Amino acid sequence: MSEENTAVLIAGGGIVGLSAAVFLRRHRVPVLLVERHPGTSMLAKARVLSPRTMELYRGHGLEEAVRAAPPSVFLAATDVVRATTLIGPEEYRGSRPPGESVAWASPCPPALVEQSTVEPLVRARAEELGADVRFHTELGEVTQDADGVTASVTDRASGRRHTVRARYLIAADGHRSPLRDALGIHTRGRRLAHVVNIAFEADLGAALRGRSVGLAYLARPVPGTLLARLDGADRWVLMVPYDPERGEDPRDFTPERCVADVRAAVGAPGLAVRVLPAVPGTDRVVHTWELASWVAEEYRRDRILLAGDAVHVMPPSGGLGANTGIQDVHNLAWKLAAVLQGRAGAALLDTYEPERRPVAELTCALSTRLQEERAGAGGADAAARAGRIALGLGYRYDSEAVVASDDEDGLGASGRPGTRAPHLALVRDGRACSGIDLYGPGFTLVLGPDAAADVLLAPDALAAPAGSAAGDGCLEVLRIGREVTDPAGRWAAAHGVGGNGAVLVRPDGFVAWRAPVWDAESARELPGVLARVLALPRLSVAAGR
Repeated sequence: MSEENTAVLIAGGGIVGLSAAVFLRRHRVPVLLVERHPGTSMLAKARVLSPRTMELYRGHGLEEAVRAAPPSVFLAATDVVRATTLIGPEEYRGSRPPGESVAWASPCPPALVEQSTVEPLVRARAEELGADVRFHTELGEVTQDADGVTASVTDRASGRRHTVRARYLIAADGHRSPLRDALGIHTRGRRLAHVVNIAFEADLGAALRGRSVGLAYLARPVPGTLLARLDGADRWVLMVPYDPERGEDPRDFTPERCVADVRAAVGAPGLAVRVLPAVPGTDRVVHTWELASWVAEEYRRDRILLAGDAVHVMPPSGGLGANTGIQDVHNLAWKLAAVLQGRAGAALLDTYEPERRPVAELTCALSTRLQEERAGAGGADAAARAGRIALGLGYRYDSEAVVASDDEDGLGASGRPGTRAPHLALVRDGRACSGIDLYGPGFTLVLGPDAAADVLLAPDALAAPAGSAAGDGCLEVLRIGREVTDPAGRWAAAHGVGGNGAVLVRPDGFVAWRAPVWDAESARELPGVLARVLALPRLSVAAGR
C-alpha cells in the first residue's frame, strides 16, 4: 500500500472534527480528516451554538456564515409539551424562555441554528483554509510508536486502501469511538437509555391543533419517547428508547416498525408517514445513540487525543455537548501547533486533560439536571439556565499552562490566570473591537495605559524559534493607549490589575499570567513564565531599556 504523511490525522467529520481542522489550519498545521459517511449528517443534534463557540468561529472566519444561515425551526417552535400522544390531552405545557442577553460578557450572542446546517459551513471553511477533508473514507487499524501514528485508510467508493503516517491523531469519532475502544479507555458516569432516532416527513397539523410545538415528551410507543422538529414544518425526528438487556435491537426498527411507532406517538393510526434515511446516501433507517452522562477516564493515550463525544457524552438538554466538544479542540489546536512547530515541549499536551476534564464533568452534571427537570416537572429553572452561561464563559483552567503569582489573592477576580480574557469594548486601528479579538494565533502581552514606557523586551523576545511558522511563534505586544485604545477606561479593572499592569494571554484567549505592575522585574520574569507555559527550558529572553 502507498503511504502519505500529515501532521495531524483527524478521525471523524462531525462538527467537532471539522472544527478541529479549521482551528489547526489557522496555525498552518497540515491536516487530513477522514469520515466514513458520504456526507454530513441531516439529523437533529445541536441546535444552539453558545456565545463561546460563536467567539471561536468569529476568530476563524465563520461567524458571518453561521449568522446568515437559515435559523433553527426551534426559533419559532418554542412550545414544550408532555402527553401520552401528541394528539391527546396535555399533562404539561411550557415554553422555552428566550435566550438571556450576554452582551455584558461577550460580543457574540448565541446562534439558534441546526448542526446539520452548520457542519457544511465548517467543512467548507476547513477546505478553504487548506485542510484535506475526505468523506466516505474509513479509518482502519491504527498503531502508534514514539514518533507518530500509522493508520490504514480505505476509500469506501473505490475500495482503495493506503496508509497514513501522522505525528498525532485526534479521535473525534463519536460516542461509540472505535479508537477509544481499541485503546481500552473506559468511561465513568451514567447510561440512562439507548435510543433510536427515526427521521420522517408527515403533516402533523391536525395533531398540533395550532400549537408551535418544538418538543413533545410522550408515553407512546414507549415511555420516554421524544418527538422533535427536524429542519422544516413537516420534518420531524422521533426518539424511541429501547432496551438491549431485554433483547431489543436497533435492527428491529424496520421501515414498517418505524411508521407504526410514529403513528403511535402522534396518536393517528392512519397518518401518512415517509421515513427518511438516517444518513443521506445510505439505506440506514435509524440512527442510534445513548441518553447518557459520562466522561472517559483518559483524554490522551500517547499520540492519540480524544475529543467531543469520544471523550464525554451528556444529555441533549441545554445543547451543551457539541459546544463542549468544539471548545475541546480549540484548546487542543494551539497546543498541537506549538509542539509540532517546535515552539513548545511535548509536555504541553499533558495540560489538555486537566484543563478540559473538569469542564466536561461540570457540563455533564448540569445537562443531566436540565434533562431530569424537563422530562419530569417541566422547564429548567433560572439557576440552571444561568449555569449554562457560566459554563460557557466563566470556567477556569488549572494546569501547568497557567501561571498564577503568589499575590493573586490580592488581585481582582476578573482576568485571573486560567480564565478567558474578558470582553470589553476597545478600538484598534480605528475600528471598534472586543477584547477577545486581540488574541491569537500566538501569545499576546497587553500592557496597561500607565505601564512603564521605558521597560521593553529585547528583540529576541519577539522572534519565532527556528523551524516554526512565521508569525505563530511571535509574542505580540500591545499597549493600551497606543496600539489599542480603551474609550471607557475599563481595561485595568476588567483584568484585575492596575493601569500600570500587564496581562499575558494564550493563543486560545485564556489568561496565562498577569503582573500587577509592569516593570523591569516583571519583564525579566516573563521568559520563565513563557517557558513554563510552553513546557520548555527557561527561555533566554532579556528585558532592556
